[in-house]
Amino acid sequence: MAQHQLKQISIDELTPGMYVVGVDVPWYRTPFLIHRRLIEDPTTINIMRQCGIRIVTIDLEKGKDTTTQEPADPRKPATVMEAAPAQDSPPFCSPLDEARSAHELYAAAEEAIDRMFDHLRHGGPSSSLIAKATVTNVMRHLLTDHDDLMTQLALHKIKRFDQSLAAHSLDTCVLALAVAIECGLDHIAQLHLGTGALLHDAGYVRLPRNLVRKRYEDGCTEAERTLLRQHPSLGLTVLAEWSDIPDEVTSIIRHHHERLNGSGFPNGVSCAALSRLAQIVGIVDWYDGMVSRRGGRPAMLPNDAICQLFLSAKEGWFDPTLVETTIRVLGIYPIGSLVLLNTGEQAIVTGLNPQAQLKPKVLIIKGPRGEAYVKPQWVDLATPRQAAHTIVRVLDPTHEFVNIALYLGDTTREGSP
Repeated sequence: MAQHQLKQISIDELTPGMYVVGVDVPWYRTPFLIHRRLIEDPTTINIMRQCGIRIVTIDLEKGKDTTTQEPADPRKPATVMEAAPAQDSPPFCSPLDEARSAHELYAAAEEAIDRMFDHLRHGGPSSSLIAKATVTNVMRHLLTDHDDLMTQLALHKIKRFDQSLAAHSLDTCVLALAVAIECGLDHIAQLHLGTGALLHDAGYVRLPRNLVRKRYEDGCTEAERTLLRQHPSLGLTVLAEWSDIPDEVTSIIRHHHERLNGSGFPNGVSCAALSRLAQIVGIVDWYDGMVSRRGGRPAMLPNDAICQLFLSAKEGWFDPTLVETTIRVLGIYPIGSLVLLNTGEQAIVTGLNPQAQLKPKVLIIKGPRGEAYVKPQWVDLATPRQAAHTIVRVLDPTHEFVNIALYLGDTTREGSP
């Protein structure tokens, strides 16, 4: 038999043991990372049918042929056979697909990712469906309501007392995909990037939880640090059962802590070995770690973290062009920053102006004498009539006794710019 002999069949002829190399619907309408896969059980076939797949292409060299099966009904040729949904189970639909707002997406995604890591931690069933559903829905929301999703990211960051593995993975995924869109990466590259960002810390599920929490404290011994630095390699081991992970994704998991100048870990590889996607995840992972509360360590102010990103490029850690793109996505004054205006008023950054980075959209909450406004004022500093307003400096909300979350959670009300 010639290698890679292909054959088109109906979904009703598909059985375990066959190797699928193509289907008649786009990848983004299915819950699979890629369509090339060995069919191992009837459940996978049922999910494919419920996604609307009617015709599949199989590789006879890598899997079974239909010759061992009962002949198909001659009145229904394989190329036009209708696939009726199973009557005893509802169509496959992730709760993430039903999220209509950025708020709903964040709640559903964090719960789903936590469940995915729990499966990995206890050796449960493969959870690639959760990863795929999360990435595709984050991509969808970034394209349709980008500002709302970035606001939810900032809001959840403020509200969390301590960042969980699921929360960090989701935030990293959102930031990485936002950078991908700004970079103009194609759809497939975005999928690979989002998946790699979501799974980059999967190796932590194989380490003791008390050690994982301790990684942000000064009390780690050298032996503990050495063990913690193996989490990229452990992640690849944990995900080895996922046969459909592309090489681009495994490269992200392996290299997200490596640096261009060779100062990273676990292997100290440098420039030539690092993919662009791995660098993007490395940048947003580092930023997210700085602005998150972890293990009792306070979060860095977003504006200070932006400054650290800029310095990291100068020190040779990251590609300066990618750092510049990331800063453009986050803003010089990221959403949720508390700023002092030249009028003496205090304001919260609620939106960005890509063409005027120093002139974001803000909500003015306090007057020049520190008095709280009963009705905060929405202002777009980039508009001509607000030209006199400028930002003087960034303030620490804790020192100013300002609860950013109380204001940021209401940025959709009437009157916002």
